[in-house]
Amino acid sequence: MRKTGLWTAIIAALAIFGCTNDASEPDPQPEDIPPFVWLDDLFVSEVDEDGITKTNFRTNDVRYWDYEGTTIWTTWGEMGTIFDSRTVRMAKSSGFSGGGYGVVFCKSEHEIEGVETHAMLVVMINNQRQYIIGKKVGGIFIDFGWWKTTPYLNMGAGATNEITIFYDENNQEYCLEINRREIERFSDDNFPVLRSGRNGYIVVITPFDNFPASWININFWEKR
Repeated sequence: MRKTGLWTAIIAALAIFGCTNDASEPDPQPEDIPPFVWLDDLFVSEVDEDGITKTNFRTNDVRYWDYEGTTIWTTWGEMGTIFDSRTVRMAKSSGFSGGGYGVVFCKSEHEIEGVETHAMLVVMINNQRQYIIGKKVGGIFIDFGWWKTTPYLNMGAGATNEITIFYDENNQEYCLEINRREIERFSDDNFPVLRSGRNGYIVVITPFDNFPASWININFWEKR
């Protein structure tokens, strides 16, 4: 596993195929949006009659576009909740096809060298049949094998994919399924080892997105 600055990692990944403030309330939006920011406002959720929460991320606001890119995420739930499993359907109907989007899980706070530091696990996909598993600790991103291609991801704008992540207690490892096919198992071995925390979503706005002429539009569906 390699350690890099998060946006450096994502930019490098984009090249291959083509910090934050964590409080109970988001900060007022600054004039200069940082490259990695927790921001609930762009994730709009509603619950349908079947109990499925649909969350829409949609923007073409030039405040969120940057030559180095911007990564925006949101979380919900209790900090100490033990992670069991999640199933999320997602579809990106517009935006650069190589830009990542996906799920955050086990988002929690840990004291590292006397400093309260946030940490979280991430699984992202894009519209080019690629996925990445990673972990962010403070300003460091650790990839669990870099971007990989799988034929089990549906490709193209508007394609819907279902991501399932669950924890296998017997083997003490996480399992990633894509469209109901087991794709990869992985272990979180680096301190702090994550087994509990909040859930959420993550979206990358890339330098290749063309704001304000075009939009990023992504939907997530999940029974919370």
